[in-house]
Amino acid sequence: MTKIEQLAVLLSDGEWHSTSELVEQVGHRFSATMHVAVHQHQYQIEKRRSQSYQFEYRFLAKEKLADKK
Repeated sequence: MTKIEQLAVLLSDGEWHSTSELVEQVGHRFSATMHVAVHQHQYQIEKRRSQSYQFEYRFLAKEKLADKK
């Protein structure tokens, strides 16, 4: 499975996923994979800072994608 596919499988549930979870599942260069996913495959990924001051990521919900168009 490619890194892009690993990222898609992990984020496909629509839930927030921590940096450490992404490192474990996708690899320590997950941000490079995420960059390719967004810029070459048009993935829509949200990023937020959690209460523990670490970042979390998730796919945008389909409703939010429709609102942006």
